[in-house]
Amino acid sequence: MTRLLKCYGYCNSKYPKEELKKLNLNKNSTNDGHNYCVSCYEKKIKDFNDRNDLYKFLQDTFDLNFPTGLMLRQIKQFNEERGYSYKNIRLTLNYIFNIKRCYKPMTKFGIAMVPHFHEEMIEYYKNFKNKRENLTIKKTETKRVTLPLFETNESYKQKKLINMEDLIK
Repeated sequence: MTRLLKCYGYCNSKYPKEELKKLNLNKNSTNDGHNYCVSCYEKKIKDFNDRNDLYKFLQDTFDLNFPTGLMLRQIKQFNEERGYSYKNIRLTLNYIFNIKRCYKPMTKFGIAMVPHFHEEMIEYYKNFKNKRENLTIKKTETKRVTLPLFETNESYKQKKLINMEDLIK
């Protein structure tokens, strides 16, 4: 019987070594990382990518090299205590600064306005998704029409021609 190893993800179950994947998110670290089952591995990678996207958004919005300690504490608090995902925090900040434009990015308060607009952001994106699904794009039908060629009336050109013999008479 093979030895069972613990999944360090969300399930904390034990699996055979063949069913687990090692994950090391810290590139500078020399250890191999923790073992994760397939579903926890995917969730962990998604969380890591969403968190990096949030940090990148904060850096671009607030013109920082890295989010401040206050912002990091607020992100951790919103994630753990309120249950907001990193993606929802980023979408809420995008809603506040880019869509609604009711606040200007100031590092003084960090991202304290996120809980006040979180539900409003969810409603906005639900309505946006419903509008997108209900939108039907009509394809324009092109009809090929052939027109008969008309004989051109060249009397204009003949009127412009001057008959020299008529002038002499």
